[in-house]
Amino acid sequence: MSKLAALPPHERTNDLPMLIEAGFMLAVLICFLRVAGYVARKLETGRLINSRHAPLDFTISSFEGWLFTGCVLALVFMQSIFYIFLVFMGLAGLLLANGRTAVEQFGFRRLPAPLLIKWSLLVCGAVLFIETPLSRIWLWAMDAVHIPHPEQQTVETFRGYRRPLEVLAFMFQAVILFPLIEELFFRGFLLTFFKKYTTTWMALILSAGIFAFAHANLGAVLPLWFLGVVLGVAYQHTGSLLLPIGIHACWNFFTALSLLLDKGNS
Repeated sequence: MSKLAALPPHERTNDLPMLIEAGFMLAVLICFLRVAGYVARKLETGRLINSRHAPLDFTISSFEGWLFTGCVLALVFMQSIFYIFLVFMGLAGLLLANGRTAVEQFGFRRLPAPLLIKWSLLVCGAVLFIETPLSRIWLWAMDAVHIPHPEQQTVETFRGYRRPLEVLAFMFQAVILFPLIEELFFRGFLLTFFKKYTTTWMALILSAGIFAFAHANLGAVLPLWFLGVVLGVAYQHTGSLLLPIGIHACWNFFTALSLLLDKGNS
């Protein structure tokens, strides 16, 4: 008989979370090694962000571009739901002005579904592997200089949910709606717009920084900034906005799942 089977039931139950955590960390380590190897090869050949699948540029005046950006960000910081409608309407008008469909502009048919799911999970796992220590270091630094960093308002609201329908509605928004809207704006528009004025790497960094601060969560700025750069590189490399949407959805799902587990434990 194995040692685990010989343990009393309550001790085996206590070991289960440790085994699950160890298995999860092994999985994200494998994802990190797989993605790191791929990125290293593409960097060596100079094809990580300079691939032939790079997103198409928009034809838009500086005034219109900055006005659209400012209005969307103003609504985001005011926590107004109208920013969602503005993103949809603004991009629809931009597509009409450029004579393109969303499929053409955002490469919605570029990645087959199995490949999209595979790389969404792989990249998300690799990001989780880096984000775990990065988040702890960032929070330690904030505490060391006595900078307050309360949780994001949406997280605090979610912790107060008790009814299943409230939890399901939150999961729908976090895993489907917000990744779609945020990627359409921050990667689909803002990254492409910034490339008109600076280098691709600088556009990646700037758009990711705005993405991080737009979440109004000082304690997560650095991790979200890193996530934003990864999402931008994924879009720039493949030319398909579905990949950053998929990565973002996986990230939000695992974040929401951890919040659910915390609620269950408490």
